[in-house]
Amino acid sequence: MFPFTHCRLPLPEERGQGLTEYALLLSLVAVVIIVALTLVGSAVEAAYCQVVNQLPGDRGRCEANDTVVITKAEYKSQELHLDATSNGDYQPTVTLKASPGGVMEERGDHYHLDYSLPGCPCVVTVTSSAGGTASVTVGS
Repeated sequence: MFPFTHCRLPLPEERGQGLTEYALLLSLVAVVIIVALTLVGSAVEAAYCQVVNQLPGDRGRCEANDTVVITKAEYKSQELHLDATSNGDYQPTVTLKASPGGVMEERGDHYHLDYSLPGCPCVVTVTSSAGGTASVTVGS
């Protein structure tokens, strides 16, 4: 038997390995955060702007993140036919809601809504989840 049973041979230096692993993990977390903010950024900005714009006083105002344009507003046979765009076309991450009417649906390159309405003339307002808004008066 060896008289030095408690001795160990020196192992190669492993300095910096833990630091490299932390740096890789931090990089991965940063990429995930960037992707998540890119996907939901406009919705978060719109919600933030709605809160800021409702604060009392003159603390600054947020501008809409998109431009809503009502491209068609017809009233025939007690039914409202409405087409609109957000920044010129259909945006998959943006929801348009007509009042009166409700949520508009995707129709190729624009939003569309058919809605039964007992009487017109009336004012129709389309609001975007990204903060934009547009109104039009629809006659009979």
